[in-house]
Amino acid sequence: MKRDRGIGLGSSARPSGGPGAGRLLGTLVAALAAGLVGWVAWGGSGRPGAEVLQSAAIVGRATPLSLRIDAGRAGLRSVDVRLEGGGAAGTLLSREFPAEGPLGSGVRDECFDLVLDAGAAGVPEGEARIVVRASDWSALGRLRGPSEILSIPVTVDVAPPALTPVTVTSMGQRGGSAIVVYRVAPDAVRSGVEIGSRRFPGRTGAFADPALGVALFSLPWDAPTPIQPQVFAEDAAGNRARAAVALPVKERRFPEEKIEVTTTFMTVKIPELLERNGMKAPADPVEAYLAVNRDLRRRSEERLREIGRVSAPRFLFEGAFVQQPDTAVGSRFAERRHYSFGGKPIDEQTHLGTDLASVKLAPVVASARGRVLWAGDLGIYGNAVVLDHGLGLETLYAHLTDTAVAAGQVVEKGATLGRSGQTGLAGGDHLHYSTMIHGQHVDPVEWWDGKWFRDRIAPQLASAPAAPNLGDEPSDPDPAPAATSGGRSGCGRGTAPDGATAPAATGRAAR
Repeated sequence: MKRDRGIGLGSSARPSGGPGAGRLLGTLVAALAAGLVGWVAWGGSGRPGAEVLQSAAIVGRATPLSLRIDAGRAGLRSVDVRLEGGGAAGTLLSREFPAEGPLGSGVRDECFDLVLDAGAAGVPEGEARIVVRASDWSALGRLRGPSEILSIPVTVDVAPPALTPVTVTSMGQRGGSAIVVYRVAPDAVRSGVEIGSRRFPGRTGAFADPALGVALFSLPWDAPTPIQPQVFAEDAAGNRARAAVALPVKERRFPEEKIEVTTTFMTVKIPELLERNGMKAPADPVEAYLAVNRDLRRRSEERLREIGRVSAPRFLFEGAFVQQPDTAVGSRFAERRHYSFGGKPIDEQTHLGTDLASVKLAPVVASARGRVLWAGDLGIYGNAVVLDHGLGLETLYAHLTDTAVAAGQVVEKGATLGRSGQTGLAGGDHLHYSTMIHGQHVDPVEWWDGKWFRDRIAPQLASAPAAPNLGDEPSDPDPAPAATSGGRSGCGRGTAPDGATAPAATGRAAR
């Protein structure tokens, strides 16, 4: 009888596959382990880094904070910024960064510009801290979750500085000038006058009483009706106080003029101005004209405002200004000009100054004592001189053939500044004369009027004793807040992050 032969426990038969299968399995395990170690190493520590670009020791209702968060190759997963203190905490920013693939979000770093509001955060006044927590998409980051990467000690102060108007110009008119004296708390770092979006910085230190501030301001020709000035004060934490200024403002209408641009002006003057100012000349002569009359005009006004940021802390002159000797007034302040070419309308602009004419190459003199802020080419104004007369008051002398002064020089009333001409956007020899307050144009006729000066400006300055030994070196009364890291003051680019929740902060983020 046959018996089937099987393999018993003691059989010497080997498993299917032989020794090669074991080696393959070990290789796979080792490869997986190496890959895991490599992935962990590639992702980094799982702890993003933080850099403070702008911060402040005091947090109020509008305090800037700029942060850069760096997560490396794995990419950011979450960022959370909170203000904690006095047993309370408020979220300033919360943002998630979803994974876009197996390697994470792809967002290696993110910059946040925030404006913190401690009041909205519900944190009481006193000591507190800004806490930043973040996570990334690395292996360790996924295991660890959000961790604290930065803590900034701060003091919460949400009380605005005390502010009270004291005396102001008795009456004003649209396009004119005014002055206000106000009392402000010592913790204010900037103050002055606001009319809509326009700001006219004031100064303390002009009076013997250090709590008194003074601001010279315009009643803008183009401001919405009614013109409503307000004094303001702001402390280091961004807390602001405002108070209305009781100033009656007389309305007025400004003249209009039609100007036909000649072919010679189009083909000679415009190309010259474009080349002189480094601008590309469009093939179409009308487009070339508009590049000068619009774009270069705008650039020139921006440059004037930048020049006018610095001013002496007191008036450098006494009494009224003087009109140029033996001159006739041509175009007037805030005249609305309608330009046409070949009988067709092509543009409209406002003439922000007064044109004065006498003879060709007439001497141009300083209308009052002042310091030269600018002497040289100034866009549509051609060769020009800008004088600072203190408290933000400046005069502009434009279209000059040449200049006889240099920046920094102090000139007396009647001193020769240069000769009249037709440089810049001018069609004939004349002086374009403008009066400005911190770069904002005002009607110069008021400042030529001695009675107006004695009645509307001088009484406010005489309302309190002047500070002894007050210098006259120009300075910026409204400097930008200083950066706290690397000389920078924020991200400077980007938009508000999508999906961020910030009930106590507003701002923008940029990559």
